[in-house]
Amino acid sequence: MMNRSEYLRSWSALHGFENGSEVSGIARGYLGVNYALVKPLVLLRISPNVVTLIAPFLATLALFTENRLVIALLILTSLMVDGFDGAVAIIRGKTSTWGGVWDGIVDRVTELLWIGALHQAGISPAFLLLIWVVVSTQEYGRAKFNHVAKEDSGLLGVVTICERPVRGLLVALGFLGSLIYSNTLQWITIIWLVMQSIALVQFISMVRKQLR
Repeated sequence: MMNRSEYLRSWSALHGFENGSEVSGIARGYLGVNYALVKPLVLLRISPNVVTLIAPFLATLALFTENRLVIALLILTSLMVDGFDGAVAIIRGKTSTWGGVWDGIVDRVTELLWIGALHQAGISPAFLLLIWVVVSTQEYGRAKFNHVAKEDSGLLGVVTICERPVRGLLVALGFLGSLIYSNTLQWITIIWLVMQSIALVQFISMVRKQLR
């Protein structure tokens, strides 16, 4: 089986990091945890495309409970397993273009389910729609740009302040915080919109530099 160092190098190469450089910081720690947790899935030879469906399944369960602690745990778990499919694919040497497309589609569905949980908790639909528009604009722009730029782009190696892990953590923390302070979800939603807007500006600036 591929060891941890090999996995991190492979992940970095697949996600646009330049030769000799690797993912670092919190993202590196997150990937290291993924590597350790997916070993049973690798040994059982479960398809990465099947593993991809675990996250939206957990996020869907969050819509069928009113217990905010359970909702927070389900969202956190759906976030944690988000990288499992990619880890399994890399370790088993099963990465594919279809797998990348499938993962991107399911990621957006899972995030929409997180937003659905916020809606059920009483957050304004108009406000949530605005967040979804900003998130979708950034992610569609990322996908479109990388399709156009292909291998000449280092875009995937640049991280904005509000990538998918941050979004999931914000929502989960909002539900946890609401157990203590009732307006926590409202404030977290505002923080998400502000951070996501800044991230979109970062992304646009990055694209402009790449296209010059």
